Amino acid sequence: MSEQKNCDNAAQSNDEAMKLVKELQQVTLAMLKDIDRVCAENNIPYYLGEGTMLGAVRHKGFIPWDDDIDLLMMRDDYERFLKIAPEAMGERYEIQHYTTMENCWTPLLKVRLITDSPKFRQSHIAHVTKNNGPMIDIFPLDNVPKLSSFRQTMQGTMMRILRGTLSQKMRTADDDNLQKKILRFASHFVSRDFLFKCINKNYVKYNNPNNKYIVCLASYYKVQKETFPKEAFGEPVRVPFEDGMFPVPQDTDLILTTIYGDYMTPPPPEKRVIKHHF
Repeated sequence: MSEQKNCDNAAQSNDEAMKLVKELQQVTLAMLKDIDRVCAENNIPYYLGEGTMLGAVRHKGFIPWDDDIDLLMMRDDYERFLKIAPEAMGERYEIQHYTTMENCWTPLLKVRLITDSPKFRQSHIAHVTKNNGPMIDIFPLDNVPKLSSFRQTMQGTMMRILRGTLSQKMRTADDDNLQKKILRFASHFVSRDFLFKCINKNYVKYNNPNNKYIVCLASYYKVQKETFPKEAFGEPVRVPFEDGMFPVPQDTDLILTTIYGDYMTPPPPEKRVIKHHF
């Protein structure tokens, strides 16, 4: 009897969590439409990225348990969006980037909804910003010379070290293993500005427009899973996503297979987890 009650409670808790995820998805979908409008008005191409791209292809919308939206922009378009977004996105949004906020903790660009509602909050960053509600991540895409090389592997490794050190310096991640403890110790000897200088230099290390490959270094996946031929992206293609049409790369199959493997088969139930802890 006790086991049955525990199972019923767990099922009820999961149902409540999924209802909240659906509600959050509707909030971020409205945010995506605002970004899409601003990009269209300013001729800035972008793509749905990572789990959002996967959701568009496999579900024609959100992955049911996904709680955020990821976008991708080529470096020049990313910089143009960053320049115009604080004004173009309006007062409802904060553009979170090291150039736009003093206490920045993230190596990429976030569009954050400004809200007084306590419903969807990221408590792990509450000490660095009061604007810690629903957000959309925008990842820059940079050029690299090869599909794979030792130098590019080191570039990816350096990005992970720098990002980890930044997280420890800003106390936005736990130091619950030896690697994180080392990075927290190291973070005492470098400034936030120095870390961002190194991150930005590392991003564009091989950014020659003649290079034939593209990498997303800001991703949490390893660089080998985030490097693709330029042709895989190309001109954005609009596909159904929820109640709208939004852009994805030309060769979503190549990109999603490289990142996820058999991406059309959903993971087992125990791996369908909410990532961002709103």
